[in-house]
Amino acid sequence: MDQERIGSFIAECRRNKKLTQLQLAEKLGITDKAVSKWETGKGLPDASIMIDLCDELDISVNELLSGEKLTQDNYQEKANENIVSMVKVADKNRKSKNKIILIFLILILLFLTCKVLFGVYQNIETNVDYDERIMKCEIIDDTIIYEINGLSVVSADYEQINTETETLIFFTNKILLQNKIRSHWESWDSFAQLSNGEDVKFKARFTIDIKDILDCKEKIKVYYTDVSLNKIKKLNQDELQEILQKSKLLVEQ
Repeated sequence: MDQERIGSFIAECRRNKKLTQLQLAEKLGITDKAVSKWETGKGLPDASIMIDLCDELDISVNELLSGEKLTQDNYQEKANENIVSMVKVADKNRKSKNKIILIFLILILLFLTCKVLFGVYQNIETNVDYDERIMKCEIIDDTIIYEINGLSVVSADYEQINTETETLIFFTNKILLQNKIRSHWESWDSFAQLSNGEDVKFKARFTIDIKDILDCKEKIKVYYTDVSLNKIKKLNQDELQEILQKSKLLVEQ
């Protein structure tokens, strides 16, 4: 369907009727800009006013879509061509519409995926390396006291292992990954600051009464490790020695 041909035909028919674009527009209840758009081939009349337009110009819809006056001989042929053209245009518009819908659905899916991943990210914990500036452990009056002070939120826990000759206590800390990134964990000017009299945003204190330790040996060692405590529970002797070499001895008795 040739929009420029149709536009030129509308302009020709309008002039033959001695109408200006504005006069034709007023008869159809539209703006003269719409008429100008048709006549320059930048658009087609809406189907809702196509019949009214044809009545004003004394042409048939078939002639309008053909962009020319038709004779009896070629009228049916042009009608068939116009029907095929309209079907093609409708099919093209449908495909374009489906493509837009598909893109919209993909964007929604990406948004939901990002939202889910962000939710997961907010709950991911990562191990914290030992830092003597904020971690402290001592044994006072048969009580193990472990403290951590900082400017972000971490979790702290411990695990006990008894060997034949000693009791080993392993402490470990975790921090939310988003907090670690936001607070630049382990840099002196952010998270890892010593308490200087100001209130810190996070402070954990663990106390373990040595008398409450099951089958506690006379010799006690307290370590800090970044290894999962669940893994420590399942260590064999060789693996335990390897972990001990990588762990930080905090205090012993």
